[in-house]
Amino acid sequence: MTPEEVEEALKQANETMKDYYSYPPEKVISAKRAKFNDRHMDNQFYLQLGLGVSLLCTFLLTPFIGRKIAYDEEFRTKYIPKWYDYTLEKPANAWTKEELHEQIVMLQKQLHERAIRGEFTPEKLDEMRRNFGEGTKPAVEEKYAHFAKLHPGVDDDEDLEDD
Repeated sequence: MTPEEVEEALKQANETMKDYYSYPPEKVISAKRAKFNDRHMDNQFYLQLGLGVSLLCTFLLTPFIGRKIAYDEEFRTKYIPKWYDYTLEKPANAWTKEELHEQIVMLQKQLHERAIRGEFTPEKLDEMRRNFGEGTKPAVEEKYAHFAKLHPGVDDDEDLEDD
């Protein structure tokens, strides 16, 4: 065989081998492309796409609409039916912030005056604990007292800082 004949034979062999090694074959690709075009060129694809986008938008807008319903009385009365409105009336507070603050300040003054008069001596505090402690359970039972410690081997008055 001459070199030209060898080249021609190799080209022919390569052409026949392409049918075996091209994956997927051109016939399969063209069949799938036609099937895809048939499936997606009708209205079903666009209907599903529109439904998916609308569900995504609804999912993203739900928190904003819920906040609007919760805080906007006019919006709620206009768009939410009475049978679906489960809002509760906000109860009136027993005290305003100012009244509560005044009572706390007054209590602090009273405690300060009592401390100045000497009502909180250790003997009186022990007596108050005995009087008020009767009939009540201790805050921590003795068998569980070690749970309140930072570490079982560390005393309460021991300094925990590293040297």
